[in-house]
Amino acid sequence: HIAAAAAVFVGLGFAPAGAARSNCPPPPAPVRDMTVAGYYSDQAKSRIDPAALARQRAQTRVLRQFLDHVAKASDRAAIGPRRLRTPQADCAMRWLRAWAVGNAYLGRMATRQAEAQQRWDLAGLALAYFKVRHYAAVADRRRIAPWLTAVADRAAAIFVDRGRVRNNHWYWLGLALGAVGHATDSEQHWRQARRIMHDAAADVTSHGVLPLELRRGRRALHYHDFALQPLIVLAELAAVRGEDWYRLGDGALHRLVDITVAGLNTPRLFDRLAGITQQRPVRPRAGWLQLYDERFPVRLPALRPVAAPYDRRLGGSVRALAAVLRRDRDRLH
Repeated sequence: HIAAAAAVFVGLGFAPAGAARSNCPPPPAPVRDMTVAGYYSDQAKSRIDPAALARQRAQTRVLRQFLDHVAKASDRAAIGPRRLRTPQADCAMRWLRAWAVGNAYLGRMATRQAEAQQRWDLAGLALAYFKVRHYAAVADRRRIAPWLTAVADRAAAIFVDRGRVRNNHWYWLGLALGAVGHATDSEQHWRQARRIMHDAAADVTSHGVLPLELRRGRRALHYHDFALQPLIVLAELAAVRGEDWYRLGDGALHRLVDITVAGLNTPRLFDRLAGITQQRPVRPRAGWLQLYDERFPVRLPALRPVAAPYDRRLGGSVRALAAVLRRDRDRLH
């Protein structure tokens, strides 16, 4: 199980004195060690076992609650009413600082699923911190930035083993490293993210598919869509820094978007590409579609967007993330 106490984290003095006034409850105890169960029942990891999925969700409940709270507070600080922005940013900072002091995510990752959870949560937390970092006091930065970079280093170390399959998990590590690099001004982590993005661009075939994701059987289309989440957000972070990652691999990301959107509109396309009937319905994952459509509004065919897209792994509201990205692009360019 996840080694997290149910008790509230108050021992280190970071529970806000005015919690009721600022609507900022104290955070849960930091989670250091994780054992998270997988939830697929077949070798291709294409069939979900409902009982295993329920077990996995129970094991990650505290993690999801923590990241959801930080993400939503950062959203309100970014695009909420002005009178709430500073209190909500302060709340996000208190929660991040509490888990930084408690060395959350820096214990033993006992399963592959725990390692994946570490990558996803790190991406979401770093993107949430990116949205509110300009509110951070020096003391906050000195606590939170080293913690995020330490978790990033621990997550990256897993892939030193070249035997690890570098599919969408590699791309999610790229987003985690890129978000940490961007939010903490760590050029080392940004360079690592850039290298992963170059790998991803090389993985996309001339027809726009990701061969390793095609192996996912009846969920091949789902995993093409899932792989686009970290890659599009990475490209948008790069744009803030004046780097055009959409051009890599002769427009590899555009090709991947084109084939995935075509599959979302007509799943039979991926029935043929993967050689097996795809799981239906397939809905576009929240986030990447809206970011891409905002950047390239004339490229996408008609596809019903996700209303008010939210994904904790992308730091919360995609609308809030897009607003902060626009603000930084305008400021720097």
